[in-house]
Amino acid sequence: MHNPPQILVVDDNPTNRDILETRLKASGYEVIQAGDGEEALSIAQSRHPDLLLLDIMMPKLDGIEVCRRLKSDPNLPFMPIVLVTARTDTKDVVAGLDAGADEYLTKPIDQKALVARVAALLRLKVLQEKRSPPREAAKPGAIDLFISYARADRGRIADLAALLQRSGWTVWWDTEIKAGAAFDRMIEQAITEARAVIVAWSKHSVDSDWVRAEAAYGLEKGKLVPIRLDDAVPPLRFIHTHTLDLSGWNGGNEAESFRRLAADLSERLSPTRDP
Repeated sequence: MHNPPQILVVDDNPTNRDILETRLKASGYEVIQAGDGEEALSIAQSRHPDLLLLDIMMPKLDGIEVCRRLKSDPNLPFMPIVLVTARTDTKDVVAGLDAGADEYLTKPIDQKALVARVAALLRLKVLQEKRSPPREAAKPGAIDLFISYARADRGRIADLAALLQRSGWTVWWDTEIKAGAAFDRMIEQAITEARAVIVAWSKHSVDSDWVRAEAAYGLEKGKLVPIRLDDAVPPLRFIHTHTLDLSGWNGGNEAESFRRLAADLSERLSPTRDP
């Protein structure tokens, strides 16, 4: 993190930007300004600010689209995003959070709420950086994580894969199988190359021969990272393997269960760890 922390304020209204800059500088932060979504993307990708205050209604690219692009870029470090909106329609807030935003504020912005939320998210960034040590650059085609799951759990796995990619890992799950390909061969190659095998146990996957076979391979090779999506009991062979409980996970990166998973993976995949 920069010293002092660097905050990117994005708003097409220069008066709004200046007000936020004055308030943030009074709290000891360095402030950068951007007047539209495209400029915000360029600055975020080049300067990696520690936090973004992002207006939703802007020309060129709106704040939700900017948020979506930044959060889906695996090459960027974790940058908390606070959406700022004058709208009271909850659909805007939900759309922003679905795009990956970490918080939101409504205009006119309360000074105390601004300072408190910025400080809280910067603490989260520090925690994230401590739990995610620098990783070696992945070789082209390298796979960090293979995810094994039942088709009925696809929606939750899509959210999990996206968050893990934002955290900097390369993730393989079977959406990457191309039409006409021999999927059994592709799966075999991917699971062999992967450094860790995440198996998502659920009431659907415990009865899947594919998931059981992939879990057995992960266990045999010392690469198994089991998680639980509901209250299903893992198959007998895996009953004594510690399984991380994600049954209450809401899809966000702020949940303690996801943070524990990210911390476990960081330790497991650390380049300094003994093989």
